[in-house]
Amino acid sequence: MWRNNEDKSSYKKFIVKNKIILLLFIVLFVLLSIRLFFLQIINGNKYAFISERQRLFSRYEHAPRGVIYSADNIVLAENKFSYAVLFYTNQNQKKLINHINNIPGDDVNFYVSNNVFTKLIYNLSMEDVLKILESKSNTNNFMILKESHRIYHKPKVMSHIIGYISEIKHNELKQFGYHIGDYIGRGGIEQYYDQYLKGQSGELQIEVNAKGNPTKVFQYISPSVGADVYSTIDFNLQQVAYNALKNSTTGIGAVVVLDIKTGAIKALVSCPGFNLNKMGIHNEFKKYCLDKRFPFFNRAIQAVYSPGSIFKIITFIASMEILHTKISQKCCCPGYFQLGNRKYVCWCKSGHGIINLINATALSCNVYFYQLGIKLGIYNLIKYAKTFFLGTKTGIDLPNEKSGFIPSPRWKHKHFCIPWFQGDTAIFAVGQGALGVTVLQMAYLIAGIANHGVFYEPYIVDRIVKDNVQVFKHRVKFKKTISINNLTYTALQTALLETVEYGTGRRAQLQDIKIAGKTGTAQNNKGKPHAWFVSYAPTENPKIAVAVLIENGGSGGMQAVPISKKIYQSYFKIIKKNE
Repeated sequence: MWRNNEDKSSYKKFIVKNKIILLLFIVLFVLLSIRLFFLQIINGNKYAFISERQRLFSRYEHAPRGVIYSADNIVLAENKFSYAVLFYTNQNQKKLINHINNIPGDDVNFYVSNNVFTKLIYNLSMEDVLKILESKSNTNNFMILKESHRIYHKPKVMSHIIGYISEIKHNELKQFGYHIGDYIGRGGIEQYYDQYLKGQSGELQIEVNAKGNPTKVFQYISPSVGADVYSTIDFNLQQVAYNALKNSTTGIGAVVVLDIKTGAIKALVSCPGFNLNKMGIHNEFKKYCLDKRFPFFNRAIQAVYSPGSIFKIITFIASMEILHTKISQKCCCPGYFQLGNRKYVCWCKSGHGIINLINATALSCNVYFYQLGIKLGIYNLIKYAKTFFLGTKTGIDLPNEKSGFIPSPRWKHKHFCIPWFQGDTAIFAVGQGALGVTVLQMAYLIAGIANHGVFYEPYIVDRIVKDNVQVFKHRVKFKKTISINNLTYTALQTALLETVEYGTGRRAQLQDIKIAGKTGTAQNNKGKPHAWFVSYAPTENPKIAVAVLIENGGSGGMQAVPISKKIYQSYFKIIKKNE
């Protein structure tokens, strides 16, 4: 068959070569099949999504936020609608820019990037939009979008209650439902109830060709408006409180007005405030950040102050409950209290003379309460301070509330390596030293006293409504009833009433309304004392509790009391007379 061995060898080589080639093709086919299977079956959805994303360009449209109302249905925050021009980079860009240069707008942005719609002008009126549409036959690839902008009414008066909005940061994008460019609440109701207020963003999808040029609008999903929030704030009362505090000695401080029967916040003021409508203006925001009065600081719930003599309320209760002190128990005040080799002074340098528990409270005698504090001991004072929720947050529905601070012997030894002395207990009993409280806590305390130990958690939002359906309704939260002898509460109310009748709070007197309260002048290492006044009215059937703090205001009776009086006059609709 073979002419020679050489032919036979050549044939075998030919067969081997063909087998190798065939095997190579089989291997390549198998590899290609595996790759196709991997691309089309395993990762088919992924690449289909990438392809679709390249075919479609999406732009998210911010949803209008919900409206925020006062308790009397006055609009506090709402939306203003305007229009924005979006264009796609092409040869007609110069024509469009030249046409709209004469149209008013808040900003013209000439930044151009490939394959992206760029906002050219925003905050346009409908009249401006119509002028642009007249040129649409001469310019292509641009569109008009409707946008919403947040508008705040009484922006300084309501600043710490409402808060503001700003563009979301990259590290916040993980929160559900947010996209780059979305706005998020900062502070106040805007932050705490952001999930209800923000709504659902809309989306505009544009189909583009292989070159990335738009061909048509593929789909438009309109945004869903956020839910409306109804607060507990009495608008007129808030305005009165703000003006009174702003015009005080220093114009710096806080006011809280509580509904005693529910815990609803009727007014919450921190002064100075800031203009919510200017938070998007860089220079304005920077100015507020550099302001040494710290206008962004919510002094009603974030600042911690020494309570001064208003803490004598706690010492009063503890002494009657533990020491069984009688209201007739007398003490001599010579103007100071000698403890070892130190003198602890009374604010009345000449002394109050012989006084009892009621007189000592009404006249805010330090000497009387120094002695009560020493008899009670620090641990009993701490126990009753905690019993009345000092040192803990109230639970108000606003962000960044502080808990205050109650010092103890253990704390002092840990931080200063020195023991707790009786002198520390004496000044603790009159609300000085390291003891710290918030203005809201003091309003909460006096409201609970007015309620004979019944405390309701403070809240600032009553209900939330979405598409005429109530999606949230605040449930009045009964926190606790403090078990204290009724005789103690009756005696304390008498003392607080006498404080306003003839004592340090007499400037709060109203002709037809009985007010019970306690003044405080808290020593301050960084300047003049802070002026305090906490109170409630009417004493026979308490409705509201008021706490006023003026930073570096001096005497509580002189400076804080008149502010409370204006608030009561407004709440009870009392016509002011010449005083």
